[in-house]
Amino acid sequence: MIAAYLLLAASVTLEIVATSTLPASQGFTKLKPSLVSIIGYAACFFCFGHALSSLNLGIAYATWGAVGTVATPIVGYLFYKQRVTKIGLFALVLIIGSVVVLNLYG
Repeated sequence: MIAAYLLLAASVTLEIVATSTLPASQGFTKLKPSLVSIIGYAACFFCFGHALSSLNLGIAYATWGAVGTVATPIVGYLFYKQRVTKIGLFALVLIIGSVVVLNLYG
């Protein structure tokens, strides 16, 4: 079970990296960030598929999606100078709380 959660963590990390390089790829016109995105997504789904051999699909996908959803605005703020509002931060906290509850009781 621990290995499955490590694979899920790897999948989430790879998805965040792949998504975060999409703006730098400029519509897949820049080779390096495009390759990082494509390879990152492929590796992400490979790890996610293996994690699902031990984890419940609904809980794993909700966790994967939520962590990516929370991390992406942080990456946008840090690397692309994108703004995050207080209401947006509150929404991210709600997402985190929802996934914690789902993992504990779902």
